Amino acid sequence: MSKLKKYVGMKGKQEKKLPYRSILFVVIVIAIFGSAIYLIMSKSAALEPVDKDAIKMTISMAGFEPNTIRAKAGQPVTINLINPDNSHHTDGGGVHNFFLSGGLASVMPNLNITVLPESQKVFTFTPTKPGEYHWYCDSCCGGKENPGMHGILVVA
Repeated sequence: MSKLKKYVGMKGKQEKKLPYRSILFVVIVIAIFGSAIYLIMSKSAALEPVDKDAIKMTISMAGFEPNTIRAKAGQPVTINLINPDNSHHTDGGGVHNFFLSGGLASVMPNLNITVLPESQKVFTFTPTKPGEYHWYCDSCCGGKENPGMHGILVVA
């Protein structure tokens, strides 16, 4: 009979610990989901362009979006280049750039804009003559040879 009392007494102690474990589990789950929501919301806020009047352009491991821009000769073009990638990428460390090559590069040789991970830059240039001009990311992802990391500027 004493063994039965001892067993019942131990079972009661285990049952008392169970609510604390359940509460601890719920607290941990809430903390994990809260952290995930915070990270998602802060990432979304970082994607909002700092210049609402500029062309919003995102550059990530997936390429440029948009990858075609239309402009008029003699009129300034302002781009808000946003890099949502983080620094944990193995190819280039998440750094991207907008490198304009060909015809306009000879007129504007300094149009090589680098944007660090999870950041953005706004820049303006004025195309001077009609034509199609190509840009690409030369800092990672295979650079100029990667077809996904290209874009076209169409100047009328």
